[in-house]
Amino acid sequence: MKKGLIITSNFPENRTISSFLSRLLSNKIIQKNVELFVLAPHAHRSLFTEELYGTHVFRFPYFYPFKFQKLAYGGGMPYNFKNSIVAKVQTPIFFICELISAILLAKKEKVSFINSHWLFPQGLVGAICSKILGIPHIASIHSSEITFLGKLPLKNTIIPFVFANSVYVLSASSHRASELLSYTSSEFAEKAKDKIHVVPMGVDISRFSCIKDKDFLKSKYGLKPKFIVLFVGRLVEVKGCEYLIQGFRTVIDSFKDIQLVIVGEGPLENTLKEKVRVLGLEEYVVFEGLVENSYIIDYYIMADIVVIPSIVDSFGFQEGFPVVVMESLVVGKAIISTKTKGIMEAIQDRYNGILVDQKDAEQISSALMELLTDDSLREKISTNALESRKKYDWDIIANEYLRVMEGASID
Repeated sequence: MKKGLIITSNFPENRTISSFLSRLLSNKIIQKNVELFVLAPHAHRSLFTEELYGTHVFRFPYFYPFKFQKLAYGGGMPYNFKNSIVAKVQTPIFFICELISAILLAKKEKVSFINSHWLFPQGLVGAICSKILGIPHIASIHSSEITFLGKLPLKNTIIPFVFANSVYVLSASSHRASELLSYTSSEFAEKAKDKIHVVPMGVDISRFSCIKDKDFLKSKYGLKPKFIVLFVGRLVEVKGCEYLIQGFRTVIDSFKDIQLVIVGEGPLENTLKEKVRVLGLEEYVVFEGLVENSYIIDYYIMADIVVIPSIVDSFGFQEGFPVVVMESLVVGKAIISTKTKGIMEAIQDRYNGILVDQKDAEQISSALMELLTDDSLREKISTNALESRKKYDWDIIANEYLRVMEGASID
């Protein structure tokens, strides 16, 4: 069995949190064929080593006392770097600690390949490891790290180095791959295209196929209105939840038998709760906090409409391909989403969702009103969403990842 080292800056600390990596690593197709080791940053009170999702997890510390490690987790590295002086100071230390830990772990376990997630800093770490150890490297790019990398003065050195020391570069969306290459010369971009493969995130369709009674679930969670609008995601600027709340204020003027359910946690939670209070929406907006992965399906079943109001934030970040898009398609929900590039690769306006301009609360409100009053449109979008879900089946995505992993580790 091949051995692989996964290097990441963000890995779930417990089984209640779902992420792209946790779903990938726990897939039976992957576990049957590859033994994986995960290297991730340590967080205060987390274990340094553990068995999680069928993999061997190692966490490296990068600052002492451990409670002052501020760069990883929370709102995510880009957010932490932007908002914390301590996180900025810890960045070079983080990089050195991650690099040393990756080299030692790769040598100790005699891995056949390295797969880094997020091009910076992990992609650079993986490329250096490949250069030093001669181990094939697969770089996976996701989203915000591309914008972050584009602001670095050394990007014209880092990007070619990572490509030169990677067998493949996997991207969750086409637009992120194009954005990455836009930072390079046209000559380099033309040559680099051959290494890029677009592999979107996936959804375990079988997990979302269970049949549960909607009214029973509403009673279980204390939700009584006829209509439920759902938001799922971290409470950070790039998710755009404030614009949904603002738009929901107008909806309440026409509909009273409705609630907005917000699932997730993050640094903007108190700010958003204060916005709800100021707008007089306490009766109509419910903050459910972090929901265990095994129960998230309940909220999708209860929802009539899912809103994904993602934006390009004040630092220039935007999402690559939000998992909530795929989960909503899988469950066959009417979707309202903003016109950000990753989302528009999956959602066709008025076919399997309604697209609105980002940061436009009025358009969100209008789309909600249209779907709430037009049952046939809501049902049409729901039916088309179910049809669109097929290409995001986790088994298909896992097989593609396995093909890449095995191809990179051929002796």
